[in-house]
Amino acid sequence: MPHVIVKFYPGRSDEQKKQLANEIVKSVVEIAGCEERSVSVAIEEVEPDDWALKVYRPDIIENEEKLIVTPGYNPFQNKDENSAAAGDDAEFRIRSYQAADESAVIDLWHRCGLVVPQNDPKKDIEMKCRVQADLFFVGTIGNRVAATAMAGYDGHRGWIYYMAVDPDYRRQQIGSRMMRQTESALKKRGCTKINLQVRTSNQAVIAFYERLGFVSDEVIGLGKRL
Repeated sequence: MPHVIVKFYPGRSDEQKKQLANEIVKSVVEIAGCEERSVSVAIEEVEPDDWALKVYRPDIIENEEKLIVTPGYNPFQNKDENSAAAGDDAEFRIRSYQAADESAVIDLWHRCGLVVPQNDPKKDIEMKCRVQADLFFVGTIGNRVAATAMAGYDGHRGWIYYMAVDPDYRRQQIGSRMMRQTESALKKRGCTKINLQVRTSNQAVIAFYERLGFVSDEVIGLGKRL
């Protein structure tokens, strides 16, 4: 009576889950020679911040002898390596952007896939430094730039751009802390609502913002270059 449990981050649609479950059942029936009625599949969503302790440690590290396919990552090892690179006692801190951060910030944006052909990151930084520069935040661990968040307030709505967390430091609540800092700064200016834009295909990021209380406004984003 094979029972298969699949665990992954939130963000997949119900249709994707059903399709995955059906394919798993087909493979088990064909390869293991089981009857379809004897196969069951369960899907469990685990938050990124909980993955290391709720999945990786109990299911992978503590059951290594049972693994048929081993993962090519180790969240605990990455954390140790990053701590050594930044300094063993390094803490995550949030501060305003400084000119000396430019190259590290741009490199981070490239690593996070935020740089697109129509936007020059250097110019975006220069323009932000001329307007509400205090709403441009950098998160650091030791001497390393680990996160950024750029915000703006036009007197009616607040907007957030270039929200980025270094892939090596994700699932450590850094994104949430950056958002809290940004929301607090906007609120102090009198902002009552924040807007942001996310590609519809980026379900993981949408799920991240939904966990922070953001909801879809069911509108179409329009833009015009001047």
